[in-house]
Amino acid sequence: MTLYLIRHGLAAAGLDDLDPGLAPLGHEQAAITARSLGGATPSRLVVSPLRRTRETADPIAEAFGLEPEIRQEVAEVFDPSVPPEERKAIIGPFMDGHWSNQNETLQAWRSRVVATLIAMGEDGGDVIVVSHYIAICAGIGEAIRNDRVVPVKLGNCSITKLDVVNGKLTLGTAGSTAHLPEEQVTGIARALPGGP
Repeated sequence: MTLYLIRHGLAAAGLDDLDPGLAPLGHEQAAITARSLGGATPSRLVVSPLRRTRETADPIAEAFGLEPEIRQEVAEVFDPSVPPEERKAIIGPFMDGHWSNQNETLQAWRSRVVATLIAMGEDGGDVIVVSHYIAICAGIGEAIRNDRVVPVKLGNCSITKLDVVNGKLTLGTAGSTAHLPEEQVTGIARALPGGP
């Protein structure tokens, strides 16, 4: 069983919008990504509750005839209601850090993401998960046994493939943007919405 982890497309706004939708380019990225998954055979489509992930999932749901399952377990690491200035202050050092140095709340969040991904991978059938930078990085880090919060950089609408083997995540591909035209690759160095 393969997990296809898709980071949401380019958001229309940055930190000042608590739940932005996609920018026009983000909608284009999502449509291209849905077409590029044509060889996949997913039995489920799991989506973060935030608007940018739901909009990214729309063309995927249509392409595969799947009803999106909204799951909080694959949402952003920081609650969107945290004030923008506070998020700006904490996100940089957090992304440069290691999970083992984070507080219990953040470590529990990571464990929940990893456990959810493993459980989905053991359910049978491929699963597409439309999520966020840090949640996808948590899965990658677990698969490659890397404690960094950001073990690899992920562009908008990048595709990461993970498999579950004997109850553990294994990495197939991390953050591929090969399906996107070069001028449409955005967000590689940014976990936060908005901006290339």
